[in-house]
Amino acid sequence: MADSIGNIYGNALFEVCCEENCLDEVYGELGSIRDIIFSQGQEEYVELLASPLVTEDEKRAALEKVFMDRIQPVTLNFLCLVSEKGRIRFLPEICAKFKELYEKHNNIIEVTAVTAMPLSERLRDKLVAKLEAVSGAKIVLVEKVDKSLMGGIVLRYSDTEIDGSVRTKLDDIKAQIDGVIA
Repeated sequence: MADSIGNIYGNALFEVCCEENCLDEVYGELGSIRDIIFSQGQEEYVELLASPLVTEDEKRAALEKVFMDRIQPVTLNFLCLVSEKGRIRFLPEICAKFKELYEKHNNIIEVTAVTAMPLSERLRDKLVAKLEAVSGAKIVLVEKVDKSLMGGIVLRYSDTEIDGSVRTKLDDIKAQIDGVIA
């Protein structure tokens, strides 16, 4: 159910933003808004916005108090609508769908690079340039460190994983040796 609600509301917000020519602004705001509303200690705020006992006017007032003059009117109106319809708990799924549509629309691919040590700025720039040249898309690089890789890199994007880690190569060699000896 969360996926279908996320899809319906995410698609609707995307279409409105395209019509209102505020796609980039709303995209920039949504992640921060989601993080603020669902951050540790904000459970009561989410309960207030989700409660059927709270009137639509009270929900709107609670959202306006926090976000008025800080976000696009389209974004604020959308938050009010989602809250009034009792769907505020689905905001993470809605934001994920909106992000997916935005990235597809703008030919952006988010790539997660997992390395044993943080990448230097020079290596990061070279990796992004190479990935952009190969894919023809704008790359947003998300970096993660996993010391157990020992070296090399693992790239993840969409449903694809490219594993060039030392750990995997050693595991492959071990499997070959075990196959010969066994």
